[in-house]
Amino acid sequence: MRGEFERAAGYVLFRERGGRREYLLVRNKNGRHWGFPKGRIEAGESPEEAARREVAEEVGIRDLRPIPFSRTINYSFIRNGKLIHKEVTYFLAETREEGTLNAQELVEMQWLPFARALATLTYPEQRGVLKEADEALTRGGDAPTGKT
Repeated sequence: MRGEFERAAGYVLFRERGGRREYLLVRNKNGRHWGFPKGRIEAGESPEEAARREVAEEVGIRDLRPIPFSRTINYSFIRNGKLIHKEVTYFLAETREEGTLNAQELVEMQWLPFARALATLTYPEQRGVLKEADEALTRGGDAPTGKT
């Protein structure tokens, strides 16, 4: 089955609060699933540019300190009777900003410690990204980039 192909990018955002690391999760209006801020890559944008733009649009965070890490996941789903193949690249960054919810795209956002974030994420592919990002931070940020 052929279908359509979409590319998206986003950030796994973290902050240090009270001696612990917290990750930002967002709950989308479409599908109401928990994940990371992300969106479609527009014409002429690199994945990193799209990820920065989406984070600014969805949660109002512009102050990012990128960490050397990226992970690309691929999955397929049905939307309006059409098969969609999607490739999403996630980057990792620290921020000191709290963020503000864009109510046009999201219904909720939360900063959560690793274990709660892992349990809250809806899809296993994103849980894998979070595990690898957390391991990269624990090792000092020098994680290999990769695809699944």
